Order: sequence, then C-alpha cells, then structure tokens
Amino acid sequence: MSSAPDWLTLGPSTAAHAPVRALDTRQMPLSRGGNFPLPPGWGTKVLFSRPGGASLDLLSIPPGAEGAALHYHEFHEWVYLVEGDFTNNESTTPESYSILQRFRQGTFMSRPAYSLHGGERGRMPWMASQMGAVILNMGESDVFAETFCVDPIVRDTPPAARRLQYNPDYRSIQHWTTPRIIDTVDKMPWQPVPGSPGLHIKHLADDPAHGFRATLYLLEPNTPRPARFRPRFYREALELNFVLVGDLRVDAFAAPGECGVPIDLPQYGFLERPPTSIWGLPETGATRSSAIWIEVTYARGHRWTDTPTPIEDPEYLD
Repeated sequence: MSSAPDWLTLGPSTAAHAPVRALDTRQMPLSRGGNFPLPPGWGTKVLFSRPGGASLDLLSIPPGAEGAALHYHEFHEWVYLVEGDFTNNESTTPESYSILQRFRQGTFMSRPAYSLHGGERGRMPWMASQMGAVILNMGESDVFAETFCVDPIVRDTPPAARRLQYNPDYRSIQHWTTPRIIDTVDKMPWQPVPGSPGLHIKHLADDPAHGFRATLYLLEPNTPRPARFRPRFYREALELNFVLVGDLRVDAFAAPGECGVPIDLPQYGFLERPPTSIWGLPETGATRSSAIWIEVTYARGHRWTDTPTPIEDPEYLD
C-alpha cells in the first residue's frame, strides 16, 4: 500500500464524521494538465476535485501569458488572484471586447454562468500578463464539456486543434451575465468582527439564493480563539480554506468528546472541510505572526444552487 505524500494530511475521523483534508501546496508538484495539456510554461496543482469535472486549482502562469478566446461557461466559477497579474476582457455581448480587466494580487471574482470573457489571445501584446501569476480558480463543472467559444479565432481553427468548443448558435442565447469583481486590497477595508478582538473580515459574497459565500479573514497573533471558530461542523455544507498570508493552526476532531489533533497550515496551505467534519481553532496560538485566509462555503454539494439554499448554521461542540 502506498503511503500518503508528505504534503497531504488527513484529520482524524469516525464513521459518523468525515476527516478534514489539508495540503501544503508549496510542496505539491506542478502538473501540466493531465488529459488536457496547458499552454507552455503553465502549471496547475489540483486542490479539490469531484466527479463531473469540478475542480479547485492553483494555476501558475508565466509572464507574457495570454488568456483564452472569447468564451462562456454553463456553470459558476470563482477566482482569487494570489500573486502577479492576469487579464480578461469582460464582454457584454459576443461582438464586444470593450472592458479590459487586469487582475492583480487580491482580486476576487465570482462569475455566473453565461458571463462572456477572454478574447486576448493573439491580439495585443499589452493584454498579456506582465509578471506572471498564481491563481486560485474554482470551476464548478467540467470546463471542457461546458465551455463554449463565440470567437472567430476558434471557429476558423481546425476541430482537431481546438481545446474549447465553438458554439455556432451562440446568438440564440438571450441573456449574458456579468461577474462580481472586487479589488480586495485597494478598494475594500478590513472590518473588525464585533465581540472578537483581533479578528477582521471582508465579505466578498453572501448569496443565499445560490448557497454560496466567500469571506476573507485576518487573525492577529496572541488573539484568544474567536467564538465563531470554536470546534464545529456542518451536516451538509462544504467549506474550502486557503491561507494567503502567514500561518494558521487548526484542531481537527474525530468526533464530539474527542481531543483535537493540531494541523499546521503554512502560507498557501489548503484545508477542505467536507460535511460532518469537525474542526476549530485552538484556544490560543492559532497563528505565530498573522494569518489571512479565504474561506468559501457551499450550502450543498460543490456548486451554487438553482433554488434559494441558505447555508446552515454550524453545530458547535460546546
């Protein structure tokens, strides 16, 4: 039986409670994309995946990287730019490339289905990435099966050379959506969390209609455990956490009444908290310096829902 890689840690669990899953992404090897090779110089680390193609990836792209042809997805995706810069044309119609968006460190995006973007490839050099980038990218379904291009560049490419599908009937689509894009560094201040000295928050998305929430947290050192991070679990909700700055220690529990097992998350550490898994912060010493992390929660499954599905309240052990 092969042993788990050094960069993977599973928390304790019982039959009634799932384990948390932690990754030290700095130690993970880069992949070129498996069955769908990435462009030269690109690499990816798969942090979370599910049957059907849903995947949370940590993408690495080189300076000078271009985006894709103008396209849309039939699923929701979200992105957080961890380092560097990357561009997208955010189009309002298939005939326009009107809004150039240069993502920089700290940009968060929530993109609903049928949001047009891309159109940089092969056009103007200044549209390319200036510094390269590291990007946290969640596609909630199979990007290659549910992504369609409306760009003549793709239409005129031989089918055998295409990486994405061309939809010749795109003009029949009656509603093109637009994403939420937030510069979390320059345009959004930290808010103190009432009753939790040393804990600060930025609310990026809170969408009960689609069972989706995204939050940034900042925890100062020497801070007593905030009440919201007492040991807890959800029965149905899924939570994904990624440490952007500093370090974070969490306690994982096999079951209520058991002792917590510490798991140390370094910078760029990832924590998957599936339904029924139990975790919390220790009473003291959760961070040695300061910790900033993004937390994304789904009410059910791993994609936003078509009917209003509020995220349940967590069940605390005390």
